[in-house]
Amino acid sequence: MKRIYQDYHMHSSISPDSNTPMEEMCQAAIDKGFREIAITDHFEFYSTGIIGNRFNEAYLDEYFKIIYECKEKFDGRLIIKKGIELGQQHLQLEMSDRIVQSYKFDFVLGSVHKIKNVDLSQIMYNNSIIDIYCKRYLEQVYELVDKGDFDSLAHLDLIKRYASKRNVEVNLINYRIELAQIFDRLIERNKGLEINTSSLRQGLDEPFPSIPILKMYKSMGGEIITIGSDSHNPFDIGRDFDKVINILEEIGFRNIYTFDNRKNQRIEL
Repeated sequence: MKRIYQDYHMHSSISPDSNTPMEEMCQAAIDKGFREIAITDHFEFYSTGIIGNRFNEAYLDEYFKIIYECKEKFDGRLIIKKGIELGQQHLQLEMSDRIVQSYKFDFVLGSVHKIKNVDLSQIMYNNSIIDIYCKRYLEQVYELVDKGDFDSLAHLDLIKRYASKRNVEVNLINYRIELAQIFDRLIERNKGLEINTSSLRQGLDEPFPSIPILKMYKSMGGEIITIGSDSHNPFDIGRDFDKVINILEEIGFRNIYTFDNRKNQRIEL
């Protein structure tokens, strides 16, 4: 049976939404048979200054201190890539550029978690306004794809996770014009698209993004695919990757991609 041995989206206790030390995440990845992981702890940008914002250089310094300790401890047993998930980096491009130029990351995920500093999880979705929020969300995604310095676009249709919790259905394939603009720019800039399996353990029946969106990306010439569990604890590392292999092969993808020093490397399925 084919397997994916690389998980390129996971968080440790460096991130504010995880309680698991990085060392435990690494050991769990080894125990599950993974050969390579990218620790992509969060770093969020905002459209205005946030008092007490923990995302700063001291935060990054702590991340690098711990990841180098883990790389030394697990050397020869696990390839650990220095990663980061930059949320809304298009909102503070100067600061974002300084970060990615100053710190030697192997892999940078670009993502959108907020609309006007309001987290997607905090929006009061209902059927009368969902179209407005989907368009606002996709506008933010396009700005990120157009301007941001990242390697792979994370969980493209994330908004459907939170809308579904309020019994509001979201299917972004209905926004083909917006998606086409996003994919045109993504492909033009040689950036990747992430398949994120977290939705499959959170009540949804497809990964992020959905299969129709993945097919659209492929039909437009998209090839660079990264795979991530978005795990915040050891149990979720690599979950549902077996389903991803079947999806990729059915659509016609033959490779996934890993990164080293921000250069992509193709791995045949």
